Amino acid sequence: MLMKMFLALTTSSFTGITLRTPRSAWFTVGLAGMSGWAVRDLIARQNIPELVAAVSGAIAVGLTAEIFARIQKQPVTVYIVSGIIPLVPGITAYNSMVQFLEKNFELGFFLAFKAFLIASYLAAGLAMVPLFVRAFKNLLKRSRIIKRN
Repeated sequence: MLMKMFLALTTSSFTGITLRTPRSAWFTVGLAGMSGWAVRDLIARQNIPELVAAVSGAIAVGLTAEIFARIQKQPVTVYIVSGIIPLVPGITAYNSMVQFLEKNFELGFFLAFKAFLIASYLAAGLAMVPLFVRAFKNLLKRSRIIKRN
């Protein structure tokens, strides 16, 4: 598992480098991707459905992206775009295309729909995080823990 976590970190970091993220964010971009992959893997090992694991991994990427964006004063998208790469269902989509080429249309459609669902759940997981952060921030403002602007 440690090797796969390292590979998720390097995949996200190199994606960030390719997408020209600031040099100061290369490692933290990798950490965002690694955290999402680790959460997804830990949940998937518990025999929990793959879609739940995917959305959990996306939420982990979103949360770490929010934290690192505030610490390093960068846009959140710097971390999200590169951090979500290890969770993308590329092998499922590839296997779907292989099944279509082998004229096994039933399995091809099943795998294509599965890849679409996983990608949709990743998007939903990423979309939920800013809502939680905003709600938490408003809660803190109401309780006067942080000053109002």
